[in-house]
Amino acid sequence: MPEKKRALVVGAGGAGREVLSWAVQMRQEEWQVAGFLDANPDASGDFPFRVLGDPADWQPAKDEVFIVGLGDPGVRLRVCGALKSRGARFVTVVHPSVIMAIDVKVGEGCILSPNVVVSACSRLGDFVFVNIAASIGHDARVGEGTTISAHCDIMGYVEIGRGCFLGSHAAILPKKKVGDGAIVGAGSAVVRNVAANTTVMGVPAQLLSSRPG
Repeated sequence: MPEKKRALVVGAGGAGREVLSWAVQMRQEEWQVAGFLDANPDASGDFPFRVLGDPADWQPAKDEVFIVGLGDPGVRLRVCGALKSRGARFVTVVHPSVIMAIDVKVGEGCILSPNVVVSACSRLGDFVFVNIAASIGHDARVGEGTTISAHCDIMGYVEIGRGCFLGSHAAILPKKKVGDGAIVGAGSAVVRNVAANTTVMGVPAQLLSSRPG
């Protein structure tokens, strides 16, 4: 039986510690969690797994795989993209309690946390982070690097762009589009399309601010 690869969780903050916890509960034989990569060597605090190095200067080895543990979409895409450019291979964490329907496609380096439901014919790009008990409806599309926080409800045929952030309990109504880099505040209900690089919040969601693209 081949020796297991070392799995390194990129990011030792709150999101990273959660992700590591889900990863060790997976039923797989390919890799075993060894610790974190983080710019702050003390970031893991008293957690049982330690920071082993800085992702900015880490040189991936053939016996290593990497797990995304960064909650911020922009930081995730930048840090993990740099590691991937140096040859890092990211694995996807799918907690045993996740329910995935038929014809679901999930990209590299995604996180599917406990009690997530992904419905039929949905597509998730690379480095998508889906937190606890979120649901993704049938035929939905979620762009690379997007964060879907706990208890979000992404309904059928929704399209979410690259690097978006959806706060906890946000709901996106069917067939609505959320543009690249948009932020949807916690508890919001999106009833119309959301432009790229904007922040919306409320029920129904209203524009709060916009940022340069």
